[in-house]
Amino acid sequence: MSQTVFGQTDALALAVADWLTAQTFSMSIKAQRRFVLIDEVSKLPDANSPVQVDVFPDIELSDRQGISNAFSSHYAVHLFIQQRLTSAVITDGAKDEDTQCALLTRLRSEIIEGLKSAQIPLTSAVHTSAQGLRMVQVKNADKQGLYDLARLLGQHVFASDTILVFRAAV
Repeated sequence: MSQTVFGQTDALALAVADWLTAQTFSMSIKAQRRFVLIDEVSKLPDANSPVQVDVFPDIELSDRQGISNAFSSHYAVHLFIQQRLTSAVITDGAKDEDTQCALLTRLRSEIIEGLKSAQIPLTSAVHTSAQGLRMVQVKNADKQGLYDLARLLGQHVFASDTILVFRAAV
């Protein structure tokens, strides 16, 4: 039996991955919803492959609002971008790790800016949202900043973890 209804944040992660797949960015990507992080370097795409963009379900926060007693809900997903870096010339013209990191941070910005204006449908959730969800907050999950510096220096892997918070569009 295939699953057709998903938990709220899982449905959002699936919808964001679908939205990403339908877009065109400066670098090719392979977007998918995941529950487990790929942390084995050999399983990550190299610099000549599409960038790995994983969307993980995260938190759900619902509060009763005002005198109407209606709930206002926020749903979050993690956007995790990973790619092995190389010192060789790669297909997009990047020649060194600094240039590759610059391209990957640009890709991250393109994704975030695109999602800021997107209305993400939530049609396969337990509680559907006919008008869709809009992104209302962006946070770096990495405590050191935009990307995991230790992983970059130690494993030559660009890894950026960003938390995206959505709520019903009004």
